[in-house]
Amino acid sequence: MKKKKRKSLAPCFFIAPSFLIYLIFVLIPVVCAFVMSFTNYSLNKMKFIGINNYLRLLKDTIFIRSVGNTLIYSVVVVSVNIVLGLVLAAVLNQVWFKGSGFCRAVFYVPYIISTIAASMIWMYIYDSKVGVLNAFLKIFGLPAQSWLQNEKLALSCLILMGIWQGMGYCLTVYFSALRAIPNYLYEAARIDGASGLAQFFKISVPMLSSTTFFLLVMCMISSFQVFAQIMVMTGGGPLNSTTMIAHQIYVNSFTNYSMGYATSQAVVLFLMILVLTLLFFKYGNKEGDAELD
Repeated sequence: MKKKKRKSLAPCFFIAPSFLIYLIFVLIPVVCAFVMSFTNYSLNKMKFIGINNYLRLLKDTIFIRSVGNTLIYSVVVVSVNIVLGLVLAAVLNQVWFKGSGFCRAVFYVPYIISTIAASMIWMYIYDSKVGVLNAFLKIFGLPAQSWLQNEKLALSCLILMGIWQGMGYCLTVYFSALRAIPNYLYEAARIDGASGLAQFFKISVPMLSSTTFFLLVMCMISSFQVFAQIMVMTGGGPLNSTTMIAHQIYVNSFTNYSMGYATSQAVVLFLMILVLTLLFFKYGNKEGDAELD
């Protein structure tokens, strides 16, 4: 009996370190954040104020705009990256396409470089005086634009950068998934007279449904947490046209020192991501390949 008990306890000792790390650095901070969101904590004082922080969020026009900007950014960037990633992966997977490895490396490089470095590159592209984009417009006789200083253009500029930076990841994942599809399915379709386009929509797209679901969830979570490029390129301006939820959390935490209010914003961001993820698992996982434990 003692040996059986020792054997049954052995796995617990192996998982204990990972569990403790998760408990200390994830679960406890999450609980503390929820508690702090009901206070007016500001480094030197903490007072319980109930749901006042959440009521304040409903009246905060800047935060409401940051939610709208985050949703617009996420919907456009995620959808475009998934569509372009799938199309480019299908093209690079063709036998007749030469240099597939080089092209995949070129598309993947923006994803692995530092976001700060990428932001500096795009700041130079968008520069109103010496920017590459304005120089290109000048060739066609078009007027120069103040891309990052224009309230109507700044968010679109960030979206374009987000597409450039994230598309390579989607392409790489899709390319690997395409290679795993059995070739005999395409051979049978060709024998039946199916065109390349028909094979793509009738075979490739359905077989990649679980991959698409995975990318949808991961890219959505990543896009909701966009922050570094905003701080470097626009600072949330002009006129809060590019501020996002993560940026507002930073501003209220380390500029206004309203830790309790910033934590309530972080809780809202967490709940938004959680709800969207659960919805994706319920309605987007049609094949049932992914399970939510």
